[in-house]
Amino acid sequence: MRPTDVSTPAPTDAERVRSVLQAACSLTATTRAGRHDLLGPHLLGFGSASGFGPAPEPDFAAQGAGPYLQAPRDCRLTREAAEADEDGLPVLLEWTDVAPVAVRDRVRCQVRIAGRLGRPREAADGTVSMPLDPTQALLGTGGTHTPVDLDALARTAPDPLAPYEAVLLTHMTDDHHDQVAALSGLVDPRLLIGVTRAWPLAMDQYGIVLRLETLRTHHDVRLPFEQPLLDPDQVGHRIHALLHSASRVRTRRLRLHTERR
Repeated sequence: MRPTDVSTPAPTDAERVRSVLQAACSLTATTRAGRHDLLGPHLLGFGSASGFGPAPEPDFAAQGAGPYLQAPRDCRLTREAAEADEDGLPVLLEWTDVAPVAVRDRVRCQVRIAGRLGRPREAADGTVSMPLDPTQALLGTGGTHTPVDLDALARTAPDPLAPYEAVLLTHMTDDHHDQVAALSGLVDPRLLIGVTRAWPLAMDQYGIVLRLETLRTHHDVRLPFEQPLLDPDQVGHRIHALLHSASRVRTRRLRLHTERR
């Protein structure tokens, strides 16, 4: 996503990575033996001792662990980790962040974390937890992969909207597309030339991103909230504030157009 103004508040790379991990329900783990697809929420957890903090998961934090991968007890990846030497199992973990609405080019970003998995430990729910010693994190956007500092990840929490974003965007698309169209009134009119539809592509504590589609291409525009929100319950207020601003902009443009006639 490319905001039209680089000064517009937006998530840092570390925030984007943590938010993708928070919301993801699948990942791909690649080892020397091949690829392993894992499904389910919270596959990568975060303990308190190392790597990525800061919020520990209750079951695993008691073991004094840092980041860990949750997996079925009987999967091939678990067996590989159990049979690895004392240095651990080299692994590449990959997540793909896909927009929940039917926009063109739905992949918003990709996350890759390389590291080593420790020996599996029994978890309370019948799965296993494998400690992860991360060595590199990359955020992929627009065909390029940018390194993300591991210490920054350790200091960063997921966006407060991350677990709810898909539901919010789907609701706006299905039930309030008139509001999405109204929000496009905040966009520079030059960027609306040839636009056939505006979609809500992303939402975070800093604002909402619209995807503006023409017949053959598209571009993304970030509309910032008045101030970052701290709680999902504040979304409605922030959206209505943007709609109020869009109404004022529309009125001002109509008045200027009338005065020029």
